[in-house]
Amino acid sequence: MGVAASILIGLVTVTTWATAWSDWYSYQTLKRYGDDPDRLGEADLISGSLGIVAALALLAAAAVFIIWLWRVRWNAEMFCRGEHRFTRGWVLGCWLVPVVNLWYPKQVVDDIVAASDPATDPLTPSLKEIPGTRLVWAWWLSWVVGLVTGNIVQRGVIHGASQLGDLRTNVILSTVSALFTTGAAVLAVILIQRIGELQTQRPWVPWWSAGQPQDGFQPPAR
Repeated sequence: MGVAASILIGLVTVTTWATAWSDWYSYQTLKRYGDDPDRLGEADLISGSLGIVAALALLAAAAVFIIWLWRVRWNAEMFCRGEHRFTRGWVLGCWLVPVVNLWYPKQVVDDIVAASDPATDPLTPSLKEIPGTRLVWAWWLSWVVGLVTGNIVQRGVIHGASQLGDLRTNVILSTVSALFTTGAAVLAVILIQRIGELQTQRPWVPWWSAGQPQDGFQPPAR
């Protein structure tokens, strides 16, 4: 599942650059052939078609990535007793709820990394006290910048930006979004590999078999 997610993330990167190119093409077409409806219609068709392909690629990558994240979260709960900041349902919900989706997913991944690390005591009571890694920070900041700039571009498209100045702004933001999305994609693939390595290196022993806590905490129901 991690390999499938990595491949689809790579596809998202390609489609992101394709849509950025289509934004440049629309801008240049309006600049050179502003009075030619045929050329403008062709540019709109290219932009719309690539937008649909990009949306489908993103949907597929998101679905597979979340399934992978759900699986490694399940493993992490077996490896370590430590309390995660959010219940397992937030592995999906953290991406869907507006505003909190700007930082909840990072915290979900932080806890998974902490619980998967062989250096983490299996009886650690809480994971939020373990510092996050630079890899997760870099991945998440890149993703947020790419997401925010990309959303601004989409708002411009939805509101029918047709003036040359508006299209120039869209082009710049689209390129910035593509750059940061590419960075986030590369880091996401590295992160997938890193979590896989951590969980492979950690002995496959449930935390409740590694020793008995003193507060009567019971293993979670499966």
